[in-house]
Amino acid sequence: MSSCRYCGSSSYGSCSYSPHGRHEHHDDEDSCEFCGSSSYGSGCSYSPNGNHRHGTGRDRCVWCGSTSYGSGCSYSPTGYHEK
Repeated sequence: MSSCRYCGSSSYGSCSYSPHGRHEHHDDEDSCEFCGSSSYGSGCSYSPNGNHRHGTGRDRCVWCGSTSYGSGCSYSPTGYHEK
């Protein structure tokens, strides 16, 4: 089971220890770090920018799920794929 990097809780949503007020689960590459969904892209109600971000560990962009490198990720705040 994954846990929040700031407080150790298995919950998603509000976190009083996080700098942006939300739990983050960086240890699960199959789920969004902020809400636990398996989705990529927009629609995350807990993410600071509204986009799902998955944990690292696989050869996929954490924002869109692509295996590409470099620019071209429309969901990443920087526009670049992040792995």
